[in-house]
Amino acid sequence: MSHSLALPPGRSGLPYIGETVEWARDPLHFAQERYRLYGPIWQTKLIGRSFIVMLGQEANKFILHSHMEHFSSRDGWGDTLYSLIGEGLSLQDGARHRHRRIMLQPAFHQQALGRYFAVMRNLTEQHLEHWMALPSLALFDGFKALAFQIAAQVLLGSGAGAELRALEHHFNAFNAGLFTIPSWNVPWTPFGQAIRARHALERVLLRIIEQRRHTPGDDALGLLLQATDEEGDPLSDHEIIDQVLLLLWAGHDTVTSMLTWVIYELNRHPAVLAELVDEQERVRGGGELRLEHLRQLPALDRVLRETERLHPPAPGGFRGVREPFSWGGYTVPVGWNVMYSIVFTHHQPELFHDPERFDPDRFGASWNEGRSAYSMIGFGGGPRVCIGLAMAQMELRIVSATLLQHATIKVLDNQNLTPVATPTKRPKDRLRVQVRAK
Repeated sequence: MSHSLALPPGRSGLPYIGETVEWARDPLHFAQERYRLYGPIWQTKLIGRSFIVMLGQEANKFILHSHMEHFSSRDGWGDTLYSLIGEGLSLQDGARHRHRRIMLQPAFHQQALGRYFAVMRNLTEQHLEHWMALPSLALFDGFKALAFQIAAQVLLGSGAGAELRALEHHFNAFNAGLFTIPSWNVPWTPFGQAIRARHALERVLLRIIEQRRHTPGDDALGLLLQATDEEGDPLSDHEIIDQVLLLLWAGHDTVTSMLTWVIYELNRHPAVLAELVDEQERVRGGGELRLEHLRQLPALDRVLRETERLHPPAPGGFRGVREPFSWGGYTVPVGWNVMYSIVFTHHQPELFHDPERFDPDRFGASWNEGRSAYSMIGFGGGPRVCIGLAMAQMELRIVSATLLQHATIKVLDNQNLTPVATPTKRPKDRLRVQVRAK
């Protein structure tokens, strides 16, 4: 008997919070356990919202590309995130999203990336010199400060310099409240503090906007200042701020997570580390890192891909259902939400042999032959793939190459390195290390 009109099986968990605690504690185990019970499609409840979870590369393609018109990113992420991020690119849908993406794309083209290279390299060298002078540091926090400063200078231009300390201070409080429970706007909750930090960030960004309005330039902020909406009117300050906040958040959070796990894995695999150090010597010969070197580091690229697979910065993504659809023998009506699981796909043994093992060599030259593009989606996929993907990849190469050439990093004993999955994956004790000059 067909069940094509029925909702998929599952469970709702506790009142209001549903299965949020289990999911947040270990998103991979959460998905794998329910996959064994229900297969690739099932339902759950997270933070008072009902979700249909769809697993695997075909589900990813269905949601992110082939049937993307059935889904809303704005509805999927919900009002809580919207109240903080606002109407940034990732929370826009349809024609509005396409228009804004085309408008911002020149800030992330190859020509623009060439202009960003020196900023990224110089800031990395400055931060590395500071880390070397410290007895120890939490490397996750060090990478976070570096990545935020890179994002601010690249996206906002030189006008960000005088405001950088204020931006970073308020952004830390803003970031800390993005995915917290309860989402009550009162002063003593992280969410309430994040709302207040958002207001403070608006004031700082308005000052930067006023300084830049007559000399917009060709960075992301400059493009926003010169842009017009669908009716030909200039973008409002409010929308410019929303877009900038989203770009700053996305532009440093994923890179911070990835870099932290790169160092974690290299510490556990000294032979891989030695291969990367040899590659640096062979390509650079002890000289200064140049832009053309970044295209000559295949071993480093394999390590970055394997780190993205094994430690994707986000466990998955969300969409709201705007048109009913059928998948896997079930029909899902309007009003539900769907979740796809990045971490589940990246750990499927059908796609990646021995998926728990760190093995950069799996990403040889022919690794993607016969594979769907939706088997690796650490930075999203389809027409809405991360707009800053190429910039993030360049930053990952620059920071990694600089550390490999100039530093030795010792991971300290007596710390808890258990992964914390949300909001961005990191080791619980933030990877405490000693950084020393070679």
